[in-house]
This record gives sequence, C-alpha cells and structure tokens, in this order.
Amino acid sequence: MDIVTKLKNEFGNDLPGFDAQIQMAAGNRVFYKLIKNTVEPKKAAIFILLFFDNNKLHTIFIKRTKDSGPHSEQIAFPGGMYELKDENLYTTSIREASEEIGISSSNIEFVGELTSLHIPVSNIIVSPFVFYVDSMPTIAINKDEVQEAIIAPVDEFLNNKILSSFKIKFKGNEYDAPCFKFNNNIIWGATAMIWNEFLTIYKRILK
Repeated sequence: MDIVTKLKNEFGNDLPGFDAQIQMAAGNRVFYKLIKNTVEPKKAAIFILLFFDNNKLHTIFIKRTKDSGPHSEQIAFPGGMYELKDENLYTTSIREASEEIGISSSNIEFVGELTSLHIPVSNIIVSPFVFYVDSMPTIAINKDEVQEAIIAPVDEFLNNKILSSFKIKFKGNEYDAPCFKFNNNIIWGATAMIWNEFLTIYKRILK
C-alpha cells in the first residue's frame, strides 16, 4: 500500500486533534486566554500539498509579505479567508492556493481534513485540507501576498534537531514559542500546530 493510500486510511480514524496541536503552541496557549474575542470568529482554510520529488515526500510552505496584520512575514501554508463565492471551505483552500502560488486544481487529489484551529489573535477558525499531486507542481508566486515558496521534505520534520523555541512577548510577559527551524525559516504558531497534527498522523503510517 502506498503512502497516500495509507494517509487516506489514517484520516478515516480518530485524528490526533488539539492534543497534537498544543505541543507546538506558543506559551502552551496560556497567553491566549488573555485575548477576549467578543464577536463570532471568521472562517478560513489552508491548503497543504504533498508531492514526491526525488522519491521523497515534500510539502510547500509560503513566507507571507510584510503588512500591518498579526501574521506579517510569517511562514504559513497557502490559504486565506472564506468568501461568499466559495461553495465551502474546501473550495476556499483550493482557490487560495491558486491565487497565492498558482497551483492548479485539475490534477490534485484530496487526502483528508485536519482538525480546525481557532487563532484568537486574529479571531479566525482555520480549516486545514491536505492534498496530493504525483509530481512537483509548477509554482507561480503572487508577489502581492507571498514573498517566497518554501519546498520542504516531510521527513526532515521527523528529526528532533529541527525542533526549537524562541521567546515572544505579550502584554508585558514573556513566553516560550515552540517552533520548527527549517533552512533558517522559523515555523511557529498556528502553522506549526497544524503541521504537528499532520506529522503525528504521518508517523502512525510509518510504524
């Protein structure tokens, strides 16, 4: 049985969920309790693409452009806000991948949906969708939203040496922020939390 089929089967079982996500949560999410959201969260979706290159499973992260938002210049997955024209959040993830890095939906294969995650600092609930394509896709970066695309072998994240942390400040207090460090890129926050849930599933099929 190939890896993609195994992943699809594993997505049919109970997901690791928040137990896996919180392992990479900044401040163990303690400081998030200080953020009081009084309005209903907005909905968003992200697009996690898997593909083989040189017989190794890879994925694509992006580095966001600099702006005035809370996620400026962070490493993320392609994705964005749900729009009324979208049929559903699944459609949102595909549209955003097309807009941000030019990924075509014509030959991608749906693998599964990870656990949704609330991001209090921006009051967004993110739904992560995982897809597969059988070779490295052509990437066309939208420079208005993305600085660069970062191609990463999935197995690199199985090495504990890639795990690290740094300090962040929030309302005068300092907190540890777990992260993955890949080629001088710091992957943390919601992206690291969501990716850690995927890695937990991936490790299951490697046993």
